[in-house]
Parts: sequence; structure tokens; C-alpha cells
Amino acid sequence: MSLLWTVNLIPSNAASKLQISSDVLGGWVEAMLARLKEMDVFEITVACKCEGAVFDEVIDGVRYLSLNYENDLDEQCKWIIEEVKPDIVHIEGTEFPHSKAMLFAAKSRNIPAVVSMQGILNGQYNYQCGQLQIDDMMFSRSATNIAAAWLLHLRKTRWYAKRMPAEREIIESADFILGRTTWDRAWAYRINPGAKYFSVNRTLRDPFYRYNWNVENIERHSIYVGNGYYALKGAHNVIMALPELICEYPDVKLYIAGHKPFEEHDKRSFFKRGYGAYLKKLINDLGVGDHIVFTGPLKAEQVAERLAKTHVYVLSSAIENSPNTLGEAMMIGTPCVAAYVGGVPDMAIDGKEALFFRNDDPALLAWQIKKVFDDDDLACELSSKARTRARFTHDPEKNASDLIKCYCEILEVDNLADKLFK
Repeated sequence: MSLLWTVNLIPSNAASKLQISSDVLGGWVEAMLARLKEMDVFEITVACKCEGAVFDEVIDGVRYLSLNYENDLDEQCKWIIEEVKPDIVHIEGTEFPHSKAMLFAAKSRNIPAVVSMQGILNGQYNYQCGQLQIDDMMFSRSATNIAAAWLLHLRKTRWYAKRMPAEREIIESADFILGRTTWDRAWAYRINPGAKYFSVNRTLRDPFYRYNWNVENIERHSIYVGNGYYALKGAHNVIMALPELICEYPDVKLYIAGHKPFEEHDKRSFFKRGYGAYLKKLINDLGVGDHIVFTGPLKAEQVAERLAKTHVYVLSSAIENSPNTLGEAMMIGTPCVAAYVGGVPDMAIDGKEALFFRNDDPALLAWQIKKVFDDDDLACELSSKARTRARFTHDPEKNASDLIKCYCEILEVDNLADKLFK
């Protein structure tokens, strides 16, 4: 079977051999790709979104082709389809121009294509400002808050909104859609009720299957958050919960993955800097700077190490589909406090496998964290049951089997999965 997989990154092993810097995101692509490579029934080609690079290389038995945004995407995708002649095209993500180009290139040659939903722009739009009180900030006495509010608003309405029509066109045009949660199933149905929907969970990167959380080896009163760059991820709500926690736990430490979003050398676009400015002011106003550590970008092994010694993992997002960071924490067994949003309720049971909170309620967040801090029995119970749940959700063999069954049903061929996974 010839498989053409279109992704919005360059897998790290390929990037290393091509001597191209790679993103630390998208680990599920590499994990599933590694699983599919173990089977002798696939001829795999991966078309990778990139900027400034052109490549066509076979690396570890997989052909990697560039989708260079500096050139015509439609023509590149047509050429790739003609060159590879795939039996099936798997397009990862609905939110990118190259996804649309590849979908229509495949359809023009009557090659079946399945579109995999990641985040859903149309479902995330109302949450882009992280449910901050933007109107209050716009008319506050703080110049920083005013500027931050307008930048957040402009990013949402002038930059983010422009990407939504293309995503709707991709979903509307897809005959087959791949998802994982009730939330993405609902949005797929809303936009394209006639598409055939398949559910396939994600496989995590290898380190998260090797580390195990143990209450005897943790850094007491430590908290880990996986993203502090975007308002939608809600790091501000965790920061707002800190003063209450500091009163009772003076040694509390919040670790936020990534660079400080307000560094002077910040190279992100102008619109993306508003939230960083807001966080800097919030941290200073609350006087909690000594309790916050920005870790810098972390590789998978480093994230796993951090989660294994963290007292509580917090998912604070205003909206998510199936956040990998939550799955990674649950797999390791880090006690999780998670916002009840989007597809998150499909990943854990409240009070059993995680503690849920309303994402814009820092008082409730602080209380749920306190419950874990104060009760090792509860922490260990959450850890054990979360790990059991995650081992099922992120089972590499089952997920590979489900994906192959999806391909086979689309192609109307004998089920290879039954033969491969006896």
C-alpha cells in the first residue's frame, strides 16, 4: 500500500539528517510513523510543510518531500500526487493552506484522502483571547493592558479569522474525516454531516511510556503547565491561582514550558506579543515572579523527566481537542488538574482519573491543586487510574490497528489490520 502523509512539520529524525531545525510539537506524527514503518506493507511518503527548504530524500526507509511555502502549493501538491501515485492520502490538520492544496490535488486524481482534525479553528475562535476580560482591559488605566487587549483582539479578528474559511472548505470537501473526541465529532458533523467519520487515538512519543510518577520522588508543591505563549492556553489562570497557594505553600513552584513570552529577543510576530506583555504585568502585579520558572523549549525526554517529578500537572486551556500534554502526564501518572473544555472530558473521568475545573476560575483551580498537595492517597489514586486509562487511549498497537482499519475501509480492501495484529 502506498501511503502519502501530509504533515505540518518535519519529523525530528528527518530534520536532523537534513540539518534543518524542527519544531518540538507534533510528536504523535513521529510516534505513529515509527509504528507504521515497522510493517512491511506500506510504502510511505511524507510531505512536510516547511519554509526556505527544498528536499526529496529517503531517510530510514521513508521518502520525505518538502512543501515549501515560498513556492506555489497547488503546483507542488499536484506534482507530488503524480510523482508518488499513492493509494491513499492522509492529511494531518485542517488549518493549513497546504492541507487544502493536497486535498484538492488528490480529489482531482480521484485518489481517496482522509483529513485528520487537530485543533479546529472554527471551534476555537471564540476562545482565542483566553476568556480574558478584553473590554475591561481596553479601557483600563494600564497602558500595558490596553495595548495587550488590542493586540489580542487584532490577532483574533485580523489574523486568526482569515484562516477559518479555508478550514471550513477543507472539512466541507472531505469525504473522510479522522478524529478522536466528541468535540471534534460535533464540529465535523456541523460543517460536513455527510462525511464518513473515523475515530483513532494518538500514540505518544517513546519517553512517556518509560517514565513513572512516584510520590516518594517528586518535587513537593510543584506545578507544570505545557504552554505559556498563547492566551488560549490559559497560563494566566494558573498564575492567578498562585497567591492563594503561596499563602499555604511558600515553596510552591510553577514550571511553564517554553521561553518567557516577554523576552526582549522575542522573534514572534507583533500580534503575538500582546499576551506576553500582559503576563509580565500580571506576574509583577501579583508579586509571584520568584515562584515561576520558564523552562525553555523541552524535548520529549526532558518533558517526561519534568512530569515524573512534578506534584501536579495543570491543563488550563480555554479550549482543546485532545491535548497531548494531558495524555503525556496521564501516561506517566502525574496527578492532573484539567479544564473541562472541548474534548478533554473524553480523556479522563472527573474525580477518578483527574480533577476538573472551570477554565476561567482560578479559585477553583487553586482548590483542586490544594486537594492533591494535601492528600498523597488521592494523588496516588489519581496517578494509578490515569495511567491505566492512558495506556488504553495511547496504546501504540491498538491505535496503529485502528488507523490501518480506517485506510482499509476507505479503500474497500481486505483488512490488513486483522492480519498484522493477530
